[in-house]
Amino acid sequence: MSDKKLKRAVIALGYFDSVHRGHKKVIERAKEEAIKCNAITVVFTFKGNLKALLGDGKDKVVYTAKEREKFIKDLGADEIYFAPVDFGFLSTGKLAFLNMLNRAYDIVCYVSGEDYRFGKFGKGSVDDIKRYAGEKGQNVIVVETLNDGKQKISTTAVKKLLTNGDIEGVNGLLGREYSVTGIVSEGRKVGSTIGFPTVNIKIEKDKHRLKDGVYAGKTEIDGKEYATIINYGARPTFDLSEKLIEAHIVDYSGVLYGKTLTLRFSRFLRNIVKFSSSEELKKQLEKDLLEVRG
Repeated sequence: MSDKKLKRAVIALGYFDSVHRGHKKVIERAKEEAIKCNAITVVFTFKGNLKALLGDGKDKVVYTAKEREKFIKDLGADEIYFAPVDFGFLSTGKLAFLNMLNRAYDIVCYVSGEDYRFGKFGKGSVDDIKRYAGEKGQNVIVVETLNDGKQKISTTAVKKLLTNGDIEGVNGLLGREYSVTGIVSEGRKVGSTIGFPTVNIKIEKDKHRLKDGVYAGKTEIDGKEYATIINYGARPTFDLSEKLIEAHIVDYSGVLYGKTLTLRFSRFLRNIVKFSSSEELKKQLEKDLLEVRG
């Protein structure tokens, strides 16, 4: 038996798969309680694509685990408990799940949404947490589901808007601009020949697809923000069908190959079209530039 002193903690429970405004509310409420209780804020979540494992394998994530980790830490989490996405862990019973958390931390309070489910087959509910916590003298805070006036704020709603290219709607549900983080790879440098040098980022296979199109966005480099034209999808003018992100960072001149970059999406500009020549493409990009500079 270990005599290791456990950290006093308030734990936020959820999948937090898109860290939307509803998720944010849960994490921030946990942070508030942790400050009151002189405890750390711990966020429990899953490391991989939970819904793909439980479904037909085709479900995609809005954000990768690494992207979610940053957002969760930005909301004030001191630690993240990343559970593995495998059937071994998912076969853990509801009581065993709660016992596991209590072996990891000295929990003073649990915080979750009202529809939170856990344990094998998702049989555990908020009522189960309340019964368990009551026996241990722990507190439970249940955060009401957040609506945007029309519907429940959910990852499903976020994905639908992403598919439709309604980036402003997505940003409204997330409470921040949608973003993609990736490593800059060396491209064909065609953009440089027409005065629009670009950076290329491969889209993670597991990431839910935003509608193909050209977007106005922003990129932060070394603490400075730059307006950005983002092409998300194929490049038909050059007969290239591979989908990736090609971005022109306005007024930036530096080498970014191999660096990790985060591109934020502000609004949809236009559909991707095949131009008759690189000169025609350049004319359109000049129009896009005016839009992005706005």
